[in-house]
Amino acid sequence: FCGRYKLQFGPPEYRTKTSVVLRAQDLSEQADYDVIFDNADKDKSGKLDKEELKEISGTIGLDPGMFLRGSGKSTTTISK
Repeated sequence: FCGRYKLQFGPPEYRTKTSVVLRAQDLSEQADYDVIFDNADKDKSGKLDKEELKEISGTIGLDPGMFLRGSGKSTTTISK
């Protein structure tokens, strides 16, 4: 795979008599999360508040509600 893909351990995704489909991670599509975090951290505090997190959650493919609901604790920021 020329170093582009990293095969993941586990059972095959799909198997027939003539083929096996494995799960792999495309390394060329990895986001630079440090850059995304630094760009979102408007006040340069090293933490993202709820509004900053809400803005970037779609960019990194996450549901903002997942973080904003929390575990019932009153967390207002997420650290780098």
